[in-house]
Amino acid sequence: MQAIKTLLATSLLAFTLGALAAPITYLAADSSVSSLAQMVNSQAAAANFQFVAGALNTVDFETAVPAAVTISGGHGAVSSHCGSVCGFNTTAAGLYYYSVVTGSVTFSFVAPVDAFGFFVNGLQTEDVTQQTIVYTDGNSVTSTINMPSATNGGGAFVGFIDYGAQISSVTFNATNDILGFDDLRFGRSASNPNGVPEPGSLALASLALLGAGAVARKRAIQT
Repeated sequence: MQAIKTLLATSLLAFTLGALAAPITYLAADSSVSSLAQMVNSQAAAANFQFVAGALNTVDFETAVPAAVTISGGHGAVSSHCGSVCGFNTTAAGLYYYSVVTGSVTFSFVAPVDAFGFFVNGLQTEDVTQQTIVYTDGNSVTSTINMPSATNGGGAFVGFIDYGAQISSVTFNATNDILGFDDLRFGRSASNPNGVPEPGSLALASLALLGAGAVARKRAIQT
């Protein structure tokens, strides 16, 4: 009976830790870039993110933004008066991207997500150091992710998976910089990067242990 109690406590602890697990981030940057081909580190981070998250919705701004997401702040762009230092397209054979000028942009989702990523360029973190991503999950827990360092019109991939979270929107604070965004990915991750069992599985295991405990108590009474 004591062993059953211990196993049950361990399962409940794992469930609690899984619910409070920090988001796993996929961040990498490249300084002084003017094309996706030069964003070697960023592309590697994007590949790692995509490998874990699996198939996600994408927005490349070459066609209309899908109904599954709305974007507020910033505007669509095809070029900038200050060149690549203010952002550029990263879609293969594409032209368009999304520009944010010294403000913020918020991505809102019709169905809650737990995985989100994008390419961003035009970064000058040597001059602008307080650029963040902020999101709130279904439990009203706000999380902040700091941008990686990239200078002189640098580029980066920024992605995160908060497995099981119910995220309805993500806000990026550009903070006195002109930036370009492209190739957004969002949806629900196919894999748990924390390696923690799904809450549903833990709940079933807990119920099974409770049932086993009840049977053990009944047998003890009968004997």
